[in-house]
Amino acid sequence: MSYIADKIIINGNIHTMDDKNEKAEALAIYGDKIIAVGSNTEIKALTDNNTQMVDAQGQLVLPGFQDTHIHFQATSADFFHYVSLHEMKTMDDLLNEIERFARENPHKEWIKGIGFNPSIFNENNLTKERLDAVTGGRPALIFSFDYHSGWANSEAFRIADVTVATPEPASGSYARCTDGSPKGYIYEDAIWAMNRFSPAFSDEDYFEAMQHYCKVFNQHGITGVLDAVAPRKTMENYQTLNKLGQLSLRVAATSKIFAHLPLAEQMQELLSLRESYADDMVSLHSAKFFLDGVLESGTATLLEPRCDTGSTAPLMFDQPLINEFFAAFDKEKFQLHVHTIGDGAVNAALNGIEYAQQVNGLWDSRHQLAHIQLVTAEDFPRFKQLGVYGNVQPLWAQPDPDNDKIALQMLGEERYRQIYPIGELVRQGTVCALSSDWGVSTFDPFAIMQTALTRQVSGANKNSPAHNPQYRIDIDTAIKGYTINAARAAWREKTTGSLTVGKFADLIILNQDLYTISPYEIENTKVVLTLLGGKEVYRDTSL
Repeated sequence: MSYIADKIIINGNIHTMDDKNEKAEALAIYGDKIIAVGSNTEIKALTDNNTQMVDAQGQLVLPGFQDTHIHFQATSADFFHYVSLHEMKTMDDLLNEIERFARENPHKEWIKGIGFNPSIFNENNLTKERLDAVTGGRPALIFSFDYHSGWANSEAFRIADVTVATPEPASGSYARCTDGSPKGYIYEDAIWAMNRFSPAFSDEDYFEAMQHYCKVFNQHGITGVLDAVAPRKTMENYQTLNKLGQLSLRVAATSKIFAHLPLAEQMQELLSLRESYADDMVSLHSAKFFLDGVLESGTATLLEPRCDTGSTAPLMFDQPLINEFFAAFDKEKFQLHVHTIGDGAVNAALNGIEYAQQVNGLWDSRHQLAHIQLVTAEDFPRFKQLGVYGNVQPLWAQPDPDNDKIALQMLGEERYRQIYPIGELVRQGTVCALSSDWGVSTFDPFAIMQTALTRQVSGANKNSPAHNPQYRIDIDTAIKGYTINAARAAWREKTTGSLTVGKFADLIILNQDLYTISPYEIENTKVVLTLLGGKEVYRDTSL
């Protein structure tokens, strides 16, 4: 059956990400799907007077980008409603900004903030008394940029009833004064134990923030995300926003599994969530595990002890529990999405996946490890052998004096030269999806891709310092990491990820050809058009 196209793209430099038809001039859209990809002449034959024609003017056309490790709903609300501290470099700046926010928001019951850098601000200088001095007696809770550390004031500790006698929460801890009372700084899941006492965002708060950031993401060429921690209420909000016609991102999701909660009840919850959320716009398909924390807070798990202390942080799940939980969720055909920073966590995750395969047999699981800051040499080939995907955040692989100093002290010179080994994963055959972990760092895919190619800071040139440059990747790998490989990682390559007949018309037009420009110009790329299911969700005035 032949169709007359609703919309066509002509005169495009189209890179389809489809190995069977890699490049084209034009494509045709009917409804929300692509119905033809080919030459200008072929595609124009599918039009009539009602067909909308978009002239790409020779510009690069790609599938819409997909960010497959992101905290979209939570970060949207945090960034929209909290004080932002990402740019603060000194204690005076940090305190002044919190004081300003508290003064200008007298209606807020709690003072909440996001973004301090734990490599600059730590338990030695973020005391509850310092926060007391700028929050006017109201409770306050401030998150680090990576959400692995926090800072609370005296009133917050009082409300949460954290005292000398309070035990440490599972997978978390409170920095303590010499008398055992809370000092002010908080680690890992102790943050969330504290956060439960602060007012939750209303649905309206979430909707307002998400509507804003959906538009911002579309402007940067993003048409799909994978929310890396999405409990039931988060999924309900995504579905509601979609029903309201305000969700302009395809959302896949994973829900967090806890070591201290019974396996059976967590399994039933995920089975229920997967059944309830399973359409092309909102779906849940995987189980999220945190096996360790981060280097900056000393909570990453290493195979060999730290050089500075001779110790390492324990796994958040021990190996027998990893094996049990991984095998159970793998048996029910859930994808495993695993936070792994240290090589000890990477090794334990690969061991758990190997055990699950031995127990359950092989299937197209595409289990994935996220972050992968350090990998031991023996574990690189196991990714391909086990069919494990790498979910990597290249923006972190650039020179950063504060974080680099901590990593070097912890790991020593030899191991420090091995961190964020994205290029080695690719060379050894690992399928890698590129992502942001927003709000830990920017979601801008062009800044992230530039760093993947250069391993240098924004604004650098070829002579600027580079961070372990032996692990650079090329532009084709980077684009595939945001398109077809990202779609595969999110289990939606049958409908997205390439510009292929029968797939959704999720596509972008860019003002630069990423394949031919200097890597140092990638971060300046602008999106001129974004389509989601054939519908225009962003257009620049230049088109």
